[in-house]
Amino acid sequence: MKRIRMCVTAFASAFMLVGAAAAAPAWLEIAREMATDGESVRPGVAQGGGWYVAVLSEIVKAEGGSDEEALQRARLFGKRLVAGLVSGEKVGSSEESSVSEVTVGDKTETTETFRQRITVDVDAVLRGAEVVGTVDGPDGRRFLALVASAETADTSKALAEKMKELPPDTVCASGFAPVSDDGVAAAQKTALAAAKASAVEMVLGAAVASTEAAMNLNVSAKVFSSAGGFIESFRVTEEGDRGGTYKVTIIAKVARGKLMDDYSAFLSQFGDVKFHVEDIGDAANRAMLEEKFLAWKVPLTTDPRKADYLVWSKWEFSDEVHPIDGRMGTRLTLTLAMRDAATGKEYWTINNDPRKAVSFVGDQKRRMRNAADLAMEEIHEKVHERLDAMIGKITTSGRDMRMVFDNWSEAHAETLEAIRKAVETIPGCVGATTATDARSRTARIDFRCQTDMDTFRKFMVDAMAKAVPGKAKRPDHVSSDATTWNLTW
Repeated sequence: MKRIRMCVTAFASAFMLVGAAAAAPAWLEIAREMATDGESVRPGVAQGGGWYVAVLSEIVKAEGGSDEEALQRARLFGKRLVAGLVSGEKVGSSEESSVSEVTVGDKTETTETFRQRITVDVDAVLRGAEVVGTVDGPDGRRFLALVASAETADTSKALAEKMKELPPDTVCASGFAPVSDDGVAAAQKTALAAAKASAVEMVLGAAVASTEAAMNLNVSAKVFSSAGGFIESFRVTEEGDRGGTYKVTIIAKVARGKLMDDYSAFLSQFGDVKFHVEDIGDAANRAMLEEKFLAWKVPLTTDPRKADYLVWSKWEFSDEVHPIDGRMGTRLTLTLAMRDAATGKEYWTINNDPRKAVSFVGDQKRRMRNAADLAMEEIHEKVHERLDAMIGKITTSGRDMRMVFDNWSEAHAETLEAIRKAVETIPGCVGATTATDARSRTARIDFRCQTDMDTFRKFMVDAMAKAVPGKAKRPDHVSSDATTWNLTW
């Protein structure tokens, strides 16, 4: 899917173009055009003025996941696309101009650029992003269509004002649904469910968090798919058909304790997952990388022995001569990779675009820092896409986990196979395989598991007792961490 990334200025300019107003926004028709053209984001100006931005987010049902979870994940990712377009906090209203001169030989060319900027409240835009329906792409993929507009942003600001007068964890939220062939009653039900999800989202803080690519996107989708269960009470304050879109506004009391307990439970099923930034021989660059990963909400550990995943990086700085004035500059080619700490398996590798990581400002040390900042900014979304994919895989199919046995010999072959079969009887565990090394007298069972290691061990102790009746034949516990259980015969 083609993704369009625009700065706030471009966002504002697109909305202010004279003559760019669309006909009365038939959002689904716009969404169908976008799907046909391979677009994921389209800004525009509605008839009579007022900006809008339409986004498409692919609906992908994970193995073992529900249709509702798939829709919620698509909705959250759609909000991320909106956030990417209007990134930044607030942009003041103004018209700016800048003049640049380029001299080649005896000719000087002067260019004057005008930019028009408008105020954009990102949080209000995100809260007001409404689902308008689903569309099919020409390749068979299905997309959720969302629209954020000046009207919905204004509504969100009004809701925020109302919320100031409400008790803690009581929020005012709106939900929208297209009125389709299923009738008004179905649209009313869908809009009410959307309003409840929005209320839970406000308490959880995911609407604001959508300005950052969140690692827990899949977990959030699970929570929001059952949002109604976290609403203690609610009352409808406004509802009705707004020309093909049904709107419901509620004041809801959200059970924060129950919500956070459930949310934490979803996260804790993966254990205390930690990442470690490997030593690259340059303390400053490593520190910068750690700083960025912490800012991206990635849990780090300074001890590689306690890490589940290792972050490897390669920094290649090169000299660059400015093509016009001959100034010396610095270019950075950056490579990042994620590996499994126990097996060394590489999950992904990404590179920045070196053309976007060049600095001609200051001395070499400052240029290197500037180039590094530019590279980090440019790969921000790439990193989070890979992390989300990893967490999504963990959510749906489990983490890579293992049992490691010392003092193994051929005499334990039958017992090892019995334990392997027992692993696959544990809820959420699949793909158990064995590997042995006669020289080091070790054996291991590798598998994928959706639960955390402590829970797995509790189940597995009982399963081993049934699979290997003789206590003398069973291995003894040595130690364990988030992904590995060490035992010995």
